Amino acid sequence: MWLKRILIGLSIIVGLLGIFFVGFSDSYKYSVEARIKYTMGEYDEAIKLASKAFELDPYNKMAFSILAQSKISIKFLDYINDAKDYLKQIDKLSKKKNFSEADKVKIKMMTEIMIGRFKKLTPTVMTDKTLYKKSKKLYQEFVKIHENLD
Repeated sequence: MWLKRILIGLSIIVGLLGIFFVGFSDSYKYSVEARIKYTMGEYDEAIKLASKAFELDPYNKMAFSILAQSKISIKFLDYINDAKDYLKQIDKLSKKKNFSEADKVKIKMMTEIMIGRFKKLTPTVMTDKTLYKKSKKLYQEFVKIHENLD
């Protein structure tokens, strides 16, 4: 019985300390906002908020991890956007009536660039699975195109 009271008391103290830090520390307020922006896919905004939080408290691990994760996610988004642009260019080149050897070389270079870029992407446990799956799917398209050119 007394153990239960001690545990309840400790829980209340820990909860109050948590409320104090989140409620009164600007660094942790920014961290929580950054976390929300990150989960919504607003990575640029998450970086700004996490940077503010990290500047206020360099020991704020949440701010540091959100900052790092957002930068990784932006690299995946950039890859996806660039891949879509390259695929449009490849489609346009491949539909030309006078498809030349130079066009083939251009396409091959584009695929090599995108294959290499994907290999440099480093997902983590926190990386959005959807971003990774889209990137991987686009990477596989480039591999397939590259193989068909040989």
